[in-house]
Amino acid sequence: MPDSSSFFSNRDKNLCEYGGIFGVLLSLTCLIQHIAVAIPGKVTNPMIPGYLFAIAAFILLSLQKTYAIILLIISGAYSAFTEYQWMKHYSFSLVVLLLFIYHVIIVVGLFAEQIPERLKQKRLAEKEEEDAWRGKI
Repeated sequence: MPDSSSFFSNRDKNLCEYGGIFGVLLSLTCLIQHIAVAIPGKVTNPMIPGYLFAIAAFILLSLQKTYAIILLIISGAYSAFTEYQWMKHYSFSLVVLLLFIYHVIIVVGLFAEQIPERLKQKRLAEKEEEDAWRGKI
């Protein structure tokens, strides 16, 4: 049975960990800017859960969870919608645009490096190990 940590090279681990940390910091910057600058209203208030969702998705990526990729895609779509809302109401936020661009870059990078498949393999190996030890302890 292969070790669950043997599925990732150092480059893959760094991509997940540092990519997730940078995404959390960027999302947190968007959230703080939104709370400090945006006027509360029916357009701006629904944006806050999107930033929190992005923070959670990037944290799960840095922890190398299998479902982080799906959450990043959903978060990227929400980020595109948020950017659209900003532009529709004649506002512009560079950091929100950077968050959307970062979502696109990180998702494309993860799929180019075949990280989702490795995350699935790692999860299956962890589950097999857990099943093997279940009755022995």
